[in-house]
Amino acid sequence: MKQKYSKWVVGAASAALVASAIVPVASAASFSDIETSDHKDAILALADAKIVGGYTDGTFKPNAVVTRGNVAKFLGKWLISEGYEIPADYKTEARFTDLPTSAPDQELLQYAALVKDAGVFKGSNNQLMYTNNMNREQMAVVLVRAINTVYGVDLVADYKESDFKSAITDLDKTTATENREAIIALEYAGLTNVKAFNPKNSLTRGQFASFLHRTITNVGEAVLTVKEAKVVDATTLEVTLSDDTKHTVKLETPLVENKETKVEFEIDGKTYSAVVTYEVTEVKLEAVKAVNAKTIEVQFNKAVEDTTKAKVELLRGTFKQNVTLVWSEDKKSVQLVGATNFQAADYTVNIAGLTENVLTSTVKIEAQKVTSIEVLDEVAVVDKAVQTDGTFATGTTATVGYVVKDQYGTDITKTTALKTNDNSNATVAADSAKGVIKLSGAVVEGKKIGDIVPVVLFDAATGTSVSKTVKLSAESTVSSIEVAGVYNAKGEEVVLNDSSKASDAYIVLNLKDQYGKEITDAAKATGLVITNTNTTNLTIANTVSKVKIGDKDKLVVALSSILKAGDTDVLLISTTNGQTAKYTVKVAETSTTNAISVSQPEIAVAEESTLIPLTVTDKEGNVITNKKVLADANKGIKVGGTTVAESALEVKDGQVYYKTTFNTAGTQALVFQTSTFKVATITVDVKAKAVPTVVRGLKTPLVISTSKSPVTITAKDHLIIEDQYGREMKNSAEPVKVTLVGTSDVVSVTGNQVTALKNGTATLNVALTTQNGTIDSAVEVKVQVTDGTEYNGYEIAEIGKTKVATAKDITVNGLLNGGKVALADSEYTATVQGGKITSPTAVTGGKVTIADTDLNTDSATPANKIDTEFTLKVTINATGQVLEQKFVVSADTEKTQDFFFTASETTADYNLAKAITEASLVSGSTVANLKSTGDAPAVVNVATVDQYGNKVISALVAETVTIVPEKVTDVKISGNGTAAATATLNADVKEAKVTLKIKVGNATKELKVTIVAAS
Repeated sequence: MKQKYSKWVVGAASAALVASAIVPVASAASFSDIETSDHKDAILALADAKIVGGYTDGTFKPNAVVTRGNVAKFLGKWLISEGYEIPADYKTEARFTDLPTSAPDQELLQYAALVKDAGVFKGSNNQLMYTNNMNREQMAVVLVRAINTVYGVDLVADYKESDFKSAITDLDKTTATENREAIIALEYAGLTNVKAFNPKNSLTRGQFASFLHRTITNVGEAVLTVKEAKVVDATTLEVTLSDDTKHTVKLETPLVENKETKVEFEIDGKTYSAVVTYEVTEVKLEAVKAVNAKTIEVQFNKAVEDTTKAKVELLRGTFKQNVTLVWSEDKKSVQLVGATNFQAADYTVNIAGLTENVLTSTVKIEAQKVTSIEVLDEVAVVDKAVQTDGTFATGTTATVGYVVKDQYGTDITKTTALKTNDNSNATVAADSAKGVIKLSGAVVEGKKIGDIVPVVLFDAATGTSVSKTVKLSAESTVSSIEVAGVYNAKGEEVVLNDSSKASDAYIVLNLKDQYGKEITDAAKATGLVITNTNTTNLTIANTVSKVKIGDKDKLVVALSSILKAGDTDVLLISTTNGQTAKYTVKVAETSTTNAISVSQPEIAVAEESTLIPLTVTDKEGNVITNKKVLADANKGIKVGGTTVAESALEVKDGQVYYKTTFNTAGTQALVFQTSTFKVATITVDVKAKAVPTVVRGLKTPLVISTSKSPVTITAKDHLIIEDQYGREMKNSAEPVKVTLVGTSDVVSVTGNQVTALKNGTATLNVALTTQNGTIDSAVEVKVQVTDGTEYNGYEIAEIGKTKVATAKDITVNGLLNGGKVALADSEYTATVQGGKITSPTAVTGGKVTIADTDLNTDSATPANKIDTEFTLKVTINATGQVLEQKFVVSADTEKTQDFFFTASETTADYNLAKAITEASLVSGSTVANLKSTGDAPAVVNVATVDQYGNKVISALVAETVTIVPEKVTDVKISGNGTAAATATLNADVKEAKVTLKIKVGNATKELKVTIVAAS
């Protein structure tokens, strides 16, 4: 074969080589389901090279059909390993029409852009069709293209030049000439030796791995390439070529520590490249800097592998600052974000847990100050039309925007009060809340369009100022109409289908006035006529409204309802100047479930939620992961003849799971059915209900104080308890028995109570007990006693959002050897300040209460209480150490933010409540009468959590109930969408299946319900 040298070749069967300054780093992959696979060696080689990967459950699934998206990722990773780079514009420039830049699978988006730009994938009608299965002839084409791209080897030209004769017997079954030639090329290169290639057959993940591995070894090794590159030091490599010759290479530019770097070098006059990493194992601080007035960024020389080990502390003098940690995606930096701006001072950053010694550095924070003021336009737009004499009437105002920035470039317009060239602010005033200069009175009234008004803005604190003359202009009207597209509130472009929720999408407009400025005031768009040409597909609002799209205010036309698939033209006409725009809203038809396969769950335990893996495909073989489609009454799937509720489906890493709870142990059968009546059956071996079986030890080191009351040892609060299947049981209520090992003058033990006597340590025996008192499992644990003089440090437990006029417990902990002891309120002094509390006010009794009169208010008339930040300051009496923590107090009424349905009683422990997904309801009854299913039906309650973190189980009081029947002929629905909604069985109907969408507070949940006749 003729072969051409390519400088991008990194190494035979290699991904980006990562070399260590000491020894090369080796890696190996192992999968639980490839031991007997013919493709095992190829899979392991490619996995070791980071070209292929497996699933989160440790499998590779070698027999699963490979999709076009899978192959795009595999080949993209191969190209990366050979020195190619992801195109920089992959986020802004879509390569395929069915893979927009907003696609959730960003990894696929990257590799699709790479393989398209490299000429490996061309697509069909500019579509990648990434969910479609890849057949063998398609694989041959992209693989031959990739070989030409990576190795510069044109296999088709080579086999034609050598007059090669194919022995494959079914080439006539190929779709196109390119496909046939690609198959012959693979045969010529020794990558396939079959008699019948079966070009139309699908390809498994294992088969593709073998094809790609043979490509790298058979074709790649024929070109002299880099086999291995070891980093000796920052400027030296030890390079081994594929002919096993070794070479020492000196680099002109030193390698950056712990950063994957592509380097090029020459050996014997030929240029090679490798991707290496100069590994320095010890973490170091590279830089600490202020990013803005409330954020400090700490940069490391390498990624912090386990960020949970980093104990970050920010000190102003000896005062510990309350900050939120935000780690970068590459874990090479962390931002320390304050709740408000930091005070001007020198700060110390201490980071423990990453190295033997604490990493420390200092940073100086300057007081936030105004450094620039900019008036944003040359014209000030008036709010009223001119009079007949061409002048502006009394009461006319004009506005022009401005922006204020601090020394970090942060926009501080809303928090900065500026003075103007009108000391009284009667004619020229700066409105910081809106970011506009308001001109009124004598500088506007009686003036004409084009008259000049001088404007001066200045900051009294810094002397920063700006002067500008602005021209009075006519009232702003819609002059230009454009439609940006259909977006959701997050700012993501939306592709609509007939299962989309209309309220989640908006037609976003770009309206500009005669001055070229974007209009964001909906009142300015009242003269816009909106026409919907096809109300059978969807309905829309006939007025323009203002909505927050992403982080910007935008004018939109809201979607009212989506009725069916199809195209609808929306016409927009400005009545002020006749400008028009047309936008076609496309609603795609969702897939219909056609085939289904079911896999065994990892484990199924009675009375626990079990996740059963499903693979559902449409008629084209595309995998369906859209829960709305799967739960659709007409297009979705059924279990036991009942449509699956959307709440009973989970999607993780592209895998769909059916979530159910088996009430009893033993063999349980489930029958799944698609909309085309194809069936899959699974028999699940449900294990016995989990019971506490083994006590492993303490959750955290046990430290108690001589100044505190005795500590009662419980499974829930102190112990790691495992069930008979080796799983940790959270919030176990299993009784335990505590005894003292030997004798001790440090503690005494009575029942499960441990009383501290004096400083020191003691050993306790903690055992699980059964109802008859026999011991199931026991473990010995250490308890440390302190009198408070030995603490390593102190902390204030997180206070969280607090409701006004509510006594909030505060907890100050002493820290010792990984354990915590809550201090008595006599061991510290606490004050609170903030809002309208202008000086420190004492906090006593371990509780802080903020009165309604202490909250800040807005500028409305009458004023409204707003969420207000306060600072709790704690001084440790024994050491003088000062701690601070900021918290927010709100006057808002408690409102449920999340909840789940449960059969637990309202008096039960929230942490022990179990969720239910199915219930029954007597015909004609409201949801207050819901009962759980099973042998002992119980009233359905809700386990709720509000914005203040309060968790309770309460009776179900719905704000709205929407009933969706599986068969509309089975029930008569009254009051749908109200709290009193009911479903009544029609004559001769004994029971009916419905889905209830129940809103409680700010959350809405679904419950699958069987409507039954009254007994």
